Amino acid sequence: MTIIQPHKETHMKRFFILLFATLVCGSLLYIYEYNKFVDARFGVQALKKSIVEYETQNAELKKNLYTTLNPVSLQNLAIQKGLVIEKHPQYVTKN
Repeated sequence: MTIIQPHKETHMKRFFILLFATLVCGSLLYIYEYNKFVDARFGVQALKKSIVEYETQNAELKKNLYTTLNPVSLQNLAIQKGLVIEKHPQYVTKN
């Protein structure tokens, strides 16, 4: 007499299907997270490059500002525009 036990066979199939599905989902999640990590790394590198560019622009602007506000260049500009330094300036005050 042959005894058929179908329930034992289905438990093993369920286990292997669940194991395979878990591996597939895990690998897809790993690939997704790795792509996000790589995108973030490239984003950080791009931001570092833009920071360096902004720092150089800031240094150039500071250089221009300091050369413009140099007292010698301001006196030369005042002379060119015909301005005269007053010895006793009168300031507006609040009474």
